[in-house]
Amino acid sequence: MKIGLVGGTGRMGEGLALRWCIKHDIVIGSRDANKAASAAQEYVKEALAHYGRMDGSISGDENSRLVGYCDVVVLCIPYENAEPTLESIAQNLRDNSIVVCPIVPMSKSKEGFIYLPMHEHKDSAAVMVSKRLKNARVVAALHTISDVKLRRFNEPIDTDVLVCADDKDALAVVSELLKEIRNLRPMYVGPLSLAYQIESITPMLLNVARQNSLKNPSIRIA
Repeated sequence: MKIGLVGGTGRMGEGLALRWCIKHDIVIGSRDANKAASAAQEYVKEALAHYGRMDGSISGDENSRLVGYCDVVVLCIPYENAEPTLESIAQNLRDNSIVVCPIVPMSKSKEGFIYLPMHEHKDSAAVMVSKRLKNARVVAALHTISDVKLRRFNEPIDTDVLVCADDKDALAVVSELLKEIRNLRPMYVGPLSLAYQIESITPMLLNVARQNSLKNPSIRIA
């Protein structure tokens, strides 16, 4: 499978690339093709140093190009960059593409981290993405996975990933990809309209971590 990581030169992109490259062809995305290619070269070195070999590959390309040929696209971008990035990729995105949205609209106040849609009466990030990318099959996932843990790719991640999706085939594809990350367990929550429930967990976890001196908190449902 060919997986495109839009904005994949950051920490989340690195972690996902190193986890999935053992079996899949990963394309690191950036607005700058040279930056994407450079990051891909570094990830290849890391992966080969650990695995010894890969059945997949890691390459780099511009965000706006990779969405035209990748089977699954993951939006590894912060909320503040979402609108311009979606505008830049919308025209080239393949019809019925699977787009994974881990974006969390949040900000930090004096009291702590807050979930913006709750305060500003806006759509969840996943619903916003589905409105901008009308022909995509959007899956909300990966909101509560620490990029630090993702990048420790020689260690399992004992946590659950909550998932929302309207399209059952897209849900199945993304769930299988998540299961390939050792000890990660995808848990279906419901349709995309409920994505606000899982997005809002991230600022809550950050507040818990801040108040209780925890590092890289995650969730596990018994």
